[in-house]
Amino acid sequence: MALGYNSMAPRPHRTARHRAWTLLASLLAMLTLSGSAFAGAPAKPFVSRFALLVKLHAETGLPLSVLKPAIDKARFEAKVLARMATPYEARPYADYRPLFVRKRLAEQGRQYLQDHRAIFKDEWKRYGVEPAMIASILAIETHFGTRQGRDRVLDPLYTLATGYPRRADFFRKQLGDYLKMCHAEGLDPGSIDGSYAGAFGAPQFIPSSYMAYAVDGNGDGRRDVWHSPRDIIFSVANYFHQHGWQAHLPVAHWLAKEPKSPALVDQRSKEMQDWKPLQQLYSNGLRRLPSPWHKNDDVTLISMQPGAHDRTAVVSRNFYVITRWNRSYNYAMAATELAHMMGCNNCGTGK
Repeated sequence: MALGYNSMAPRPHRTARHRAWTLLASLLAMLTLSGSAFAGAPAKPFVSRFALLVKLHAETGLPLSVLKPAIDKARFEAKVLARMATPYEARPYADYRPLFVRKRLAEQGRQYLQDHRAIFKDEWKRYGVEPAMIASILAIETHFGTRQGRDRVLDPLYTLATGYPRRADFFRKQLGDYLKMCHAEGLDPGSIDGSYAGAFGAPQFIPSSYMAYAVDGNGDGRRDVWHSPRDIIFSVANYFHQHGWQAHLPVAHWLAKEPKSPALVDQRSKEMQDWKPLQQLYSNGLRRLPSPWHKNDDVTLISMQPGAHDRTAVVSRNFYVITRWNRSYNYAMAATELAHMMGCNNCGTGK
């Protein structure tokens, strides 16, 4: 919803009126000084640059002298909206899986683990996240940092904050966090490339994730998720750790036969809204799973389409953690299977 001049009108007996009018006066002064402050503004956004500046200033606390130059040079990219409507993750798993669960990518992952074995050793001691899972995430996201995106991050964030009503509030927060990040790290907001959804760096963090989970692993005073292997690896590990990753816990297992008991069918319908000890599913008719699955593991059932027909899988809370990184079941299963190919012993999914 756009904010206009009328929405900034003062209300009697409210201390906020002075701040509102001060902000308005500052913006008008900047408009006057720049002459063509918002020249070339796109026609399609439903939020004006002026209104966006008002909101960002209130939400981030950043000075207008920082916000306005960035917003002035942000471009509205209609192609971003089209790409948001057709994400890879919406495909059936049978189509999605071959994109990432590949021998060549697994080989590259094992080499990446070898090249950075000292960092992964330190990561394991500090965070307890299986190194192969971290390598799998980096493989899927950017081929270990070699494909970090070609879209200028400022532009999709601006586009989605002003032209994508369904999630405009979310992307305005991302834009605000991005500008705070750039201000804190001494980065030019217009110089960073990333994805069409505004993610960046080797792990493809969105700005709020960077702010919350990025780590200065090498102690140089910066959280460099673009170039520093230690910062990159520690940042992914920290994200998983903070979301509850459990070392050595298995992740997912395809069932050889589809469940028929009403209790198991009901469990599958609830997916990750309901968790049960594995022993309870055994009592409801589930065939026993191989090691390292344990009867006390919290699990649930999900259904996916790895072939011509839907298939059921048992998943643990570690699978859920992966969906905090990317909510797609396809992504989580592909990351698990690829991690197993890289040497993650508790990531085997059966046949």
